[in-house]
Amino acid sequence: MTLTTQFVTILSMIGGGIIVGAAFDTFERFFYKRNKKSWFEIVYQLGFWLCQAAFLFYLLYLANYGELRIYVFIAVICGFAMYRSLLQRVYLKLLEKSISIMTSVLGVLKKLGYYFIVWPIRTLVILISSLLLVVYRIVLKGIYLLFLVIIYPIRLILIGFWRLLPKNAKNYLRYLAGFWDKIKNTITQWKNR
Repeated sequence: MTLTTQFVTILSMIGGGIIVGAAFDTFERFFYKRNKKSWFEIVYQLGFWLCQAAFLFYLLYLANYGELRIYVFIAVICGFAMYRSLLQRVYLKLLEKSISIMTSVLGVLKKLGYYFIVWPIRTLVILISSLLLVVYRIVLKGIYLLFLVIIYPIRLILIGFWRLLPKNAKNYLRYLAGFWDKIKNTITQWKNR
């Protein structure tokens, strides 16, 4: 391995240590309200550290095709220590600022989504349902009026026919109506029992 390759490897591993430190602080910031005794904690931690190891190995592969030497570990530790001592405060302030900006942007997007998507759709649904209800009432009243217009002449004809019937036929028809009412009442009583 040439000196240039070794120098590039050391610099990339120092940079990798800095990135791992920043990623660790970011991970801790986003998962600070967690149950430290749960199984999900083990999965989170294991997944995080596996991703960091894969990232460092990818950097090592780009630098020297994955040759592992002792100075690689020392360079990663030096990069992590450099991040902790020099860059951590600045990065955490920058992280908090970017989180507050993103929450503000997401809040504005949520309000815009509500006022431009949800509210118009809801208003349109209410308007259409109100319009359909009005149309339904108008059609129902129209049908009722049509029914009255059609039934009125038939009613007049039946009243005239009733007046022309002899008294015996009227009594017989009343008797039949009463008989059918008795049958209907008896069937209803049997159902109720």
